Amino acid sequence: MTLANQVVYFSEKEQVFDSIILYMDLDAFFASVEIRENPQLEGKPMIVGGNPNTKQGVVSTCNYEARKYGIHSGMPASQAARLCPELVMVRGSHKLYSKVSENIMSIVNHYSPIMKVAGNDEAYLDLTDVVSDYEEAKRLAVELKDDIYACEKLTCSIGIAPTKILAKIASDSDKPDGLVVVKPLEITEFLAPQKITIIPGIGKKSAEIYKKNNIFTCGDLAKLSHQLIHQKWGKYGLKTWKLVNGYNTEKTEEKFTSRERKSISEERTFFNKYSSWTDIWIRIDSAIKTIVETAKDKNMSFRTVTLKIRFQDFETFTRSHSLPCFETSEKQVREVVKILLEEFKNKPANEIRLVGVKISNIRKITDNQKTLAQFFK
Repeated sequence: MTLANQVVYFSEKEQVFDSIILYMDLDAFFASVEIRENPQLEGKPMIVGGNPNTKQGVVSTCNYEARKYGIHSGMPASQAARLCPELVMVRGSHKLYSKVSENIMSIVNHYSPIMKVAGNDEAYLDLTDVVSDYEEAKRLAVELKDDIYACEKLTCSIGIAPTKILAKIASDSDKPDGLVVVKPLEITEFLAPQKITIIPGIGKKSAEIYKKNNIFTCGDLAKLSHQLIHQKWGKYGLKTWKLVNGYNTEKTEEKFTSRERKSISEERTFFNKYSSWTDIWIRIDSAIKTIVETAKDKNMSFRTVTLKIRFQDFETFTRSHSLPCFETSEKQVREVVKILLEEFKNKPANEIRLVGVKISNIRKITDNQKTLAQFFK
């Protein structure tokens, strides 16, 4: 049987999306760290890698100003210098980059119990059991971007979608400092105008083959029949066709490995200023209710309560208190948070950008364990 005569089947599972995935990619990571360390580099085309004196070596990464000249990672430094005579070359410090990456990944780690680090500057988070919908996922992404900038003064681009590959494509479509959400029913519309090379695995050679067949965008590919695609490019071509037409192409084994949850947290970012602490407390109380309900649903008890508060200038404070015994009480969390808030009551409410509450030092409740309230019954 030839490829042309083979029957192509579509599984019902390929039409179902049951995950919400977030992909975070730090913008021009090495270059951004160098600019942070030396603000005089801001706005100048620069690369990390190569010898500033001899112009020899290879470009490890470059900032967005340098990319305007056609400079990219892997390019010989001498070629980059010819493309941009005023180019600044920095040798770089991988020890520093590793430390910054470690700090950022520890921040990202708090946003979901299921995380996959894909490199020094990128990570995937499975938000399926963390958020209720894509709007909540978007709010969480804003908080994550704020957290990274507040702690490390670096920006990142985030994509949110039903699969890992779509989340990465979403992130890549709006750089730097972007945030793109693609819901299941929006996949084909989102991908249609994108260049075919935005699909991972389609490089220059594949793009040339597609170009010869008048396929320049994902939409061009999507309009062709799946039989024709299968005949011309086999299983891989068909998988790409399914992707641009909104089918779920990720295998079960490609999903993340779950980790034991170490904490439960909830944050509220204020896009509008509030004039009173009463308004602020309503948002804090809402966060408390959410995390305690989550803990109860998962049959978890906790000992440590943490308050996080951020002001308009991105100055961020965290304050924690550990209880004498494991607890499950919403009232107990509320009382601790009120005490932790006292330190900030003299601050104007309209200067607050974010508040968050976290419970940690958590464990599963078993029949032979008692909480503090049960102990005194």
